[in-house]
Amino acid sequence: MNRWFISDTHFSHANIIAYTGRPFQSVNEMNEKLIKNWNALVKPEDMIFFLGDFGLGSTDFLTDLCAGLNGNKICIRGNHDGTPSKMHTIGFSLVLESAFIKIGRHQVELIHIPSQPAPSHFQLHGHVHEKRPNKLVDRQLNLSVEVWDYKPVHEKTITAILDHADHHSQ
Repeated sequence: MNRWFISDTHFSHANIIAYTGRPFQSVNEMNEKLIKNWNALVKPEDMIFFLGDFGLGSTDFLTDLCAGLNGNKICIRGNHDGTPSKMHTIGFSLVLESAFIKIGRHQVELIHIPSQPAPSHFQLHGHVHEKRPNKLVDRQLNLSVEVWDYKPVHEKTITAILDHADHHSQ
């Protein structure tokens, strides 16, 4: 089993294309690319941590969409997501506001909106989209899809980034 991380898919959100400069001509093109990228990497037995802002549309539409995505999906709710109950209904096995997990040797906080000021621990987040293109800023790693070529990020990639940052801060 592999662990993956992704944020801010904003499925079926037409305005997000213009807001963030996404390279898609339509919502359908964006949805298809996001689904293809997700399923090309994430296997059904894998775990994927979704860091908020899943998509727009009816609960039935989002449930069907989520069912077509591989992996055991854990949701850290974003500001555009529904209630925990709705997110669970859509297909997330666990719905949280934030969580701490171990990635490599690091205790890491999963959250949608990055804390200000930045915490002393590592934080994985979304919310800022392309506005923070350098990925890691002040121990906060941006997992918005715009920064990662619209693909989920593997745990090993994150571990390498955190190890490198830790090594350079000593």
